[in-house]
Amino acid sequence: MAETQVTDPELEMLKANKESGYNYRERRQDQWTENYLLYRDKVIVNRLTQRQSVNIPLMKMFLRSLLKDVDDIPVIRFENLDNDKQKEIFQNEYWKVVGDQDHNKFSLMDIVDKRQVFHYGRSFIQWQIVNGMIKATVQDPQDILVSRFMDPIDLNTSRFLTHTHIFVPLSSLKNNPDYDQQAVAEMEQFYASEMGIVKAESNAQMMTEKNKKMEEMGVLDVAKPVLGETYVELSLNFVFRDHESRKGQVFDDQFFLYVDCDDMRILMKKPLEEVIGGTKDNWWQTHLPYDTWADDLEKQDFWSDGVADIIRTPNKVINSFYSQMVENRTLRNFGMHYFDTTAGDGTFQPQTFNPVPWGWYGVPGKPQDVLQKIEIPDLSESLDEMNFIIETTEKATGATPTQQGAQTERQITLGEVQLALGEAKERIKGMSKFYVPVWQERGTMFLKLIEAAPNKLDAVKIYKKGRNTDDIFTKEISSSDWMTESGYRVRIWSQDEKDTHDTQGLQKMNAAIATMPGNPKLLETYQRKLLEWADLPPDDVNEIIEFEKQKLLAPPIPGAIPGAGPQPAGSAPPVQPVM
Repeated sequence: MAETQVTDPELEMLKANKESGYNYRERRQDQWTENYLLYRDKVIVNRLTQRQSVNIPLMKMFLRSLLKDVDDIPVIRFENLDNDKQKEIFQNEYWKVVGDQDHNKFSLMDIVDKRQVFHYGRSFIQWQIVNGMIKATVQDPQDILVSRFMDPIDLNTSRFLTHTHIFVPLSSLKNNPDYDQQAVAEMEQFYASEMGIVKAESNAQMMTEKNKKMEEMGVLDVAKPVLGETYVELSLNFVFRDHESRKGQVFDDQFFLYVDCDDMRILMKKPLEEVIGGTKDNWWQTHLPYDTWADDLEKQDFWSDGVADIIRTPNKVINSFYSQMVENRTLRNFGMHYFDTTAGDGTFQPQTFNPVPWGWYGVPGKPQDVLQKIEIPDLSESLDEMNFIIETTEKATGATPTQQGAQTERQITLGEVQLALGEAKERIKGMSKFYVPVWQERGTMFLKLIEAAPNKLDAVKIYKKGRNTDDIFTKEISSSDWMTESGYRVRIWSQDEKDTHDTQGLQKMNAAIATMPGNPKLLETYQRKLLEWADLPPDDVNEIIEFEKQKLLAPPIPGAIPGAGPQPAGSAPPVQPVM
């Protein structure tokens, strides 16, 4: 249609951002594809180096070995700045509800998140409010475009972020009240034309390619478009630019959200703060609803390497060796021969035959004079070279044989095994230095979403066991139950750091109790720390502490030492005199 040729300066700006972001990331596209294919046990056959469709699963073996040793989700706790402990409990309970199996499945999301960093060097999570609940979604890095002039350490320094490949039915655009319905009508008119039909077929193909990886994972119904349905591609464009109000006033730069359809029409343009909601510090003016992290940060390059990039080339080399060995073994098994074309006055024309037991096969003249076996080497010497490549890759990635559950042939002591294994695990757990800060950012983003749009959040139910009973009690809480004037701050630490810190703290408190026996406040603090270290929920901790207080108020037991109180962990009970 003629209208599509109208030049829109803002639409041209969005196209330029897409082109710039794609050119910046394009160099990584083929590497990502190879990493993924090797992980999925797929190889591309060629006439020179990979003639056989065989793969040594180094990629999957190393990545799965490393993944099991990476630390778990960091421990996150929200502290109320107004010291309202009841509201603090509700806030932390809501975080648990958001991350449970029925909503975001944080435990599974965390595995996917880390695996994407292994594969691509980067992972992205998008945060939004969907159907009354905060939703966190791991996004494919191949759908995200950013500015090449950003600071790789801070995603919010990018002048734009474009989220592409969002395919939706054309008919669904009418249901969004935020979209420009005139632009929607123009898109419907375009897709009714002959050019529109061609574009619709192209979009359907792109959607199929986008979901191909998920189909290979076994999700067969990930993309089954309704017959007769036309799909369009939407892009979310977050652009940092001047904000000019309707009264002509110019404010500081802030993020705007543009939604474009097939690079033809802008369906929506609004300040991001207006889309999500305002906060006291105008947080959403300068922050994107995405977070990202990498375990091999580069100052010059946002699209840094992943662990899979280390494994890719050795895996391809070993596949080439193994492919040649398989092919040579197959050719050796064929038993190919040269033959003398002049034998039998040129009448000898050997035919292929099926070997049979005690078979006789005639040839004119002496067989050794007529036939000669084609010698094909077995290439067994390549095994040493393959082992060298594997060992080098193990050193580069930190995935030692012991971590993989394999036994080494070299005789070493148990202490040496434990030392090597401990060093390897410490190297892998060093990744927590990169993803623990991003969980801090996620906790902050979670709080800012609640602050910006409390009216968009549905009430949730929490279930707790009552004191001194096995009955389950239900309470419905909403944002008004935990929101306070000063808000919250996020405390976070890795699981390993928490365990080490708690253990050291308990050991120090043991020494304090030995110095000040019978101090009720110190004993209560020690008991509370010990129960929290045992991962008991706060309600159970309070119930046990209350029971201990009641015990101290109870009449003394004959023969007990007055004021001794509970004994610290690891101490021996008092010795009773022998009668």
